[in-house]
Amino acid sequence: MAKDWREMYGSKLILPTEAVRKIRAGNRVFIGSACGEPQELVRALGSVGAELADTEVLHVLTLGVAPYADPRYAPNFRANAFFIGDSVRGAVNDARADYTPMFLSQVPALFRSHRLGIDVALVMVSPPDERGYCSLGVSVDITKAAVETARLVVAQVNRHMPRALGDCFLHVDKIHHLVALDEPLLEWPVGGEPDEVTRQIAGHIARLVPDGATLQMGIGRIPDAVLSLLTDKRDLGIHTEMFSDGVLKLVEAGVISGKKKTLHPGKIVGSFAAGSRRLYEFMDNNPMLEMRPSEYTNHPFVISRNDNMVAINSALEVDLTGQVVADSLGQFLYSGLGGHADFMRGAALAKNGKPIIAVPSTAPTPKGLKSRIVACIQEGAGVITTRGDTHYVVTEYGVAYLHGKTMRERAMSLINITHPDFRAELLHAAKRRRIVYPDQILPPPRAQYPGQYESTLKLRDGQQVLVRPIRADDEPLMKDMFYSFSAQTIYLRYHAQLKAMPHNKLQVFCNVDYDTEMALIGVVGEAGKEEVIGVGRYMTDAAKMEAEVAFVVRDDWQRKGLGTHLFQQLVRIARENDIYRLRASVLAENSGMLKIFHRSGLGMETSTAAGVVQVRMTIPEQAETPVTGN
Repeated sequence: MAKDWREMYGSKLILPTEAVRKIRAGNRVFIGSACGEPQELVRALGSVGAELADTEVLHVLTLGVAPYADPRYAPNFRANAFFIGDSVRGAVNDARADYTPMFLSQVPALFRSHRLGIDVALVMVSPPDERGYCSLGVSVDITKAAVETARLVVAQVNRHMPRALGDCFLHVDKIHHLVALDEPLLEWPVGGEPDEVTRQIAGHIARLVPDGATLQMGIGRIPDAVLSLLTDKRDLGIHTEMFSDGVLKLVEAGVISGKKKTLHPGKIVGSFAAGSRRLYEFMDNNPMLEMRPSEYTNHPFVISRNDNMVAINSALEVDLTGQVVADSLGQFLYSGLGGHADFMRGAALAKNGKPIIAVPSTAPTPKGLKSRIVACIQEGAGVITTRGDTHYVVTEYGVAYLHGKTMRERAMSLINITHPDFRAELLHAAKRRRIVYPDQILPPPRAQYPGQYESTLKLRDGQQVLVRPIRADDEPLMKDMFYSFSAQTIYLRYHAQLKAMPHNKLQVFCNVDYDTEMALIGVVGEAGKEEVIGVGRYMTDAAKMEAEVAFVVRDDWQRKGLGTHLFQQLVRIARENDIYRLRASVLAENSGMLKIFHRSGLGMETSTAAGVVQVRMTIPEQAETPVTGN
């Protein structure tokens, strides 16, 4: 049997130009994807281009040469892109090439049903193994369906192509013509140090990734930066459309083990890879990797079988209702649908899944910066992730969780993570659209969310609480907390028996400038299930020399250390902002708050009148204030 395939192999060897001359006028030709692009065959295609006529060239992402997109070959070739890369973007937008908007999970069915039948497939493969099987290596995606359905298959055999394992093999007897030519694979440049915006976005996303999560992410600055921040995680897994060197680094660090995966445990599952030569060497004959076609890796129901699935995808624009644009800039076609919507939907269906849209808050234009979060999407733009499918949106200014939220809550959450220069403009637009309250206010436009004041507190009973600065979009959570208070807690905090906390009052508490006023809230539960269980705040006098402080904790969370932590954090923030005197008005019966003040170690003076204790405290300039609640 071994002799048979070797004899067959020799009989199929052919020169590149001879191979492409097998293409006939009017043929539909598929070209292998990304870093698996058969460069020698594509160059040969260009060299005989003038001899061909009316040839349709199908491809996903092209990273190398693309002579078929050259204007001089317009009568000979017309590209049809499922994903628009740099080499064909100009041709597509000049109407010299086509774009087919399709989820990659569904493209193979087009080929197999012959609704988009392929005449010739030009691909790259590894040398055959001892049984005559070649691997599609770094590019399986829709390539496997193409070679299985094409009338004629031409393969460039390249020893630099890794013999990846999984559902990615093609026997020599299924290949009609072989071109033996070794050349380095195309490489995706490994990014350098991320800029500050990228680091901040990556930091927010990294905090959303739990131990044991299974990740999907693409290539680029943000995914690479996220991966670089996951070194303290344990037993992460990978189920993705594509991956790059960032995954390799975490495998080598022992962070990615796949032990907790509920589908293909211990395996990195991908569809195509784009990275460095070192990544390709890692992939060669590595049983930890399984390369599979995109109809499998990208199928939402397959994705959803991974518990704790975290899908991270980028966007070009997000509107105030949560519609996500990722393949076009207005009418200008930029990229493609790819696996974006498939992984957003699949992660949403997964147990404890997290679909995340990562987007810088602004984009440069010739006229200056513009906001990527907009009141309405641009005319001609295409929505890839609908407002019903959007869960997390992350910018450098924070995380907005939209799923299950009203239009008003969505708009406020998104405005809150917009660049400060555009918040007032977006709020006015939201009011014009009647999405938010007519009297809705925002903090001053330059007030930036101070993420450095976030902390995690382990309470005396072992429960963990996220303590963070309050945001304008926390109003619904603050409302829920107020109406959970007992009458006694309300009286001790507000010195009156308040029966209601309407929007016009509550929004004032939620909109702080983080300068003359600071408010910290204690939050438990994951996004979508969050509860505020305590709040502490201070307000300075006009000279910013002294601040009035107050805090309250929900009844069922009292006497666990949260109040102490909130106060200590406020003291630390006040000191950092050169505020060294605090004052508070406390009902004499509020023994819990008075104990916290007395035990703080601050210089303290008190006076009592009409049942109210006036407390004045002095913060030492250099002393360290403990920040735990224990």
